[in-house]
Amino acid sequence: MAQRTEPQSTSDQPPYDAVLAAICHGTHVCAFYETEEDLLELVGQFFAAGARRGDRCMWVMPEGMSADPLGRGEVELHSAADIYQKGGSFEAGPMVDIWYEKLAAALTQNYAGLSASGHTCWLQQRDWQAFMEYENYLNKVIVDRPISLLCTYPLSSCKAGDVLDVVRAHEVVLAKQQKRWTVIESHLMDDRLDALECASRVASLSRRERQVLLLVAEGDTTKGIAFDLGLSVRTVELHRERAVRRLGVRTMVEAIRLLTLASPAVPLMDVRRHEAGNHRCFPT
Repeated sequence: MAQRTEPQSTSDQPPYDAVLAAICHGTHVCAFYETEEDLLELVGQFFAAGARRGDRCMWVMPEGMSADPLGRGEVELHSAADIYQKGGSFEAGPMVDIWYEKLAAALTQNYAGLSASGHTCWLQQRDWQAFMEYENYLNKVIVDRPISLLCTYPLSSCKAGDVLDVVRAHEVVLAKQQKRWTVIESHLMDDRLDALECASRVASLSRRERQVLLLVAEGDTTKGIAFDLGLSVRTVELHRERAVRRLGVRTMVEAIRLLTLASPAVPLMDVRRHEAGNHRCFPT
């Protein structure tokens, strides 16, 4: 398993390719991203690191995306919907069998192992619990085997509780925001930060920063938040950046995790929806 280091300042973050190069066989990685360009950069670097180890590379990719930037023929491509919903619905057993089969084929072809990435574009709420159980089980499946798995989640579709579930199910968590990739260190993947400390951090936010953070946690886009609050997109971006800094974290994913841990100790959910429409209103 890859060795984790103590948290570094944002300016001291290692190059992104070096982070992935340090990930070894038996590691279960997840990443939150914002744009298709981020996703292509992410899987491209992941597969480049795998190829340097001598791995066969496999991408279970979203529908409609072009894999040309990765180099066709160098990466085995499959549709995420076809692989994860083979037979019409998601089942953990057949998915585990697929990873075993692909790993065995790679070893037969004299590869060192398998580097595989899967996407969650197909995932519906009804399958969430079963998929999280599968994600947790994968940690046992790949241990001591020459396989590394990268699971990719679009940040815009993840709510606060979803983020927490995903972080807990993986050994290494990456996130990209504001054009910077960050590793969420292991000390943020356990519960050392208790609810009172998290609540204290969240209480340091201004009312508007908290409103913006809550809407981000609900899965709203920056443009949607700007429309709901009657602000410019740039103003919403500034509130997001300030909220992250005041919470003492480096990414919005970490900020949402703090928000989730704080919720039992502080009345956070001051977001209300109008009964007759989709706009929010906030207490004054």
